[in-house]
Amino acid sequence: MVEKKYQALLGDRIFFGGAADAEEAVMNEKIDVVIDLRVKEPEKVTYNRVHAPIAEEAERIEASIQHAVDEVLSAYQDGKRVFFHCGGGGGRAGTVAVGTLIELGQASTIEAAEQKAKAIREKVNVREPMRKALQNIYEK
Repeated sequence: MVEKKYQALLGDRIFFGGAADAEEAVMNEKIDVVIDLRVKEPEKVTYNRVHAPIAEEAERIEASIQHAVDEVLSAYQDGKRVFFHCGGGGGRAGTVAVGTLIELGQASTIEAAEQKAKAIREKVNVREPMRKALQNIYEK
């Protein structure tokens, strides 16, 4: 059996990985919506995709992370199977994984959520600007 390059964040409903994993996840997991976190305009695809880029500009990072997490939560709460990705599946996807775990009550702190996300997907790497944005959102 071939090992999957993407992982399940929550049961059989929320998955995450890299951009190259999206099509495989859609087919294997019967994904209803793919949330693309990359800044660059996405290429054409045959599946249902929402472009929710996480900004690189400091003043927009926080709002863009919140928007991306809200997209994941909205699809999940609508009963959909969700796959979210950035380029490699570590930075932006890891950041959204942390926010999603907190929002769904799977972790109570950023540190706990990050540890859980890293245990699921080793590549998770929340970079400092995104960590600060997560702190502003979840440590008020």
